[in-house]
Amino acid sequence: MSADSSGNNIQAVGVPITGFIGIAPFGTTIPTPAEGASASLTLDPAFKRLGLLKVDGAPQFAWAADGEPIEFWQDGYSIVTGDANVTLTLSVAEALNTVIRELIAGATVDENGYVEIDGGGHDTQYVLFTEEIYKNGAIRRRVAPNVKAPAVTEDQATRGAVAGQQLVFPIDRSEEVSGKHFGEWVLPAESGS
Repeated sequence: MSADSSGNNIQAVGVPITGFIGIAPFGTTIPTPAEGASASLTLDPAFKRLGLLKVDGAPQFAWAADGEPIEFWQDGYSIVTGDANVTLTLSVAEALNTVIRELIAGATVDENGYVEIDGGGHDTQYVLFTEEIYKNGAIRRRVAPNVKAPAVTEDQATRGAVAGQQLVFPIDRSEEVSGKHFGEWVLPAESGS
């Protein structure tokens, strides 16, 4: 569907209904632009799904220029620094999931279900993939090939409520996406959906 006489396009409205987050070891092959645009995309098997997310914990990307612009003596001239602060925040519901626990610890959970966590974090890097499916059938996918270990905030344990964990992943630039932070595909809704 194209824009109506007022210039509005209801098919361009994103009302998310489901999706997933996949994480893989740094250097895992990412989809090509053509592969990511395919409705039948198959990710590299190295990607592990993070499981259920809290109802208000879906992927939230944020990016902003970092630092003051470089100004020149001549009035009105400046350039951006090129520095940026790019993050992905999400809230996982499966706090007891081994994939989540190993992601947070940067270590393997042993046969006893035991892992040691350093609150100072770890320097493991990852590749992160998100897919959001919208009510109208559109799909938005993003891939960030250079993601650092997340900062973690656990929900306070509340009787009868999901005890999730908020994960905030810093995203750095990568040559895998032409020196940018992440790549994005939008597969539009089918006409008449």
